[in-house]
Amino acid sequence: MPAKYQLLYDPLSDVKDTHTDKRMIVWRTVNILMTVFFALAAVANVNDSDWYIWVPIYLTPAVLSLMVAVKPAIIETSILSSLTAIVLAVFVGYGVYLIAVLIDTIKQKPSLQNPLIYEEGREFAGMVIIIIWLTISRFTGIGKTGESATSDRRIMTGLLLMTVTLGVLPIFAWMMCFIGDNHKHIGHCSGMFKS
Repeated sequence: MPAKYQLLYDPLSDVKDTHTDKRMIVWRTVNILMTVFFALAAVANVNDSDWYIWVPIYLTPAVLSLMVAVKPAIIETSILSSLTAIVLAVFVGYGVYLIAVLIDTIKQKPSLQNPLIYEEGREFAGMVIIIIWLTISRFTGIGKTGESATSDRRIMTGLLLMTVTLGVLPIFAWMMCFIGDNHKHIGHCSGMFKS
């Protein structure tokens, strides 16, 4: 087929080895998991006083992850790569601002406490998750093919484990707030339920 008629991603193309095929299945699954996580985080922030900030912040990585889950080859396009880098830079800047606000909030309290007790601490934790995820998506070889692909199986396994942990751990911590009266005793659950 002439080069001008070739598709960017052809799901029926020959796969050179089973490792690449399995890696893509795992990568798509992880992106679906992260899409669900970020979408749930956006929904959880709808009733927040600053929803107009946090709903778009969480929907941005959700949409980017969904795009990669639907069409993994899109990760290699310069448009998505540039967009992810710009979003990452903006979110890192906002993360620095959140650190300053969190430090100011903690200084106003007489004793050092768990930063997740404060809304600013939970917002910063969410921003850290987003930044780590976007960094993994943008700057690693996971999901890429050819020369840009991650070739070392140990690195690939480590990155995938870190990514799965990144998506599962916050969901688990969130679920703990709904078990019994944990929301009264766990710092990050404060403010989730009305008394």
